[in-house]
Amino acid sequence: MMIGSKFSKKYHHFLQKIGDLSGGDTSHKISVRKLNDNIRLDRTEIKNVLEYLQELGFITIETIGGPFLYGHITITKAGLRKYNELS
Repeated sequence: MMIGSKFSKKYHHFLQKIGDLSGGDTSHKISVRKLNDNIRLDRTEIKNVLEYLQELGFITIETIGGPFLYGHITITKAGLRKYNELS
């Protein structure tokens, strides 16, 4: 998938939520459970979204565990740049 106009609304929404929760801090660990509280994706879908965003370099999966397979993530500098572009 290409970034830009083809960056789907689902990923756009997800990255915006991650950016909001990060407070602009790339070291702030974001709970995947808290992230999904408002978005409400199933386990497989959230796993796929997070892996895709990590593949793009927008997030880092920090810990493994919890009901969604991943426990915590952080946003990267590239993720913050994209977040600011989308906002």
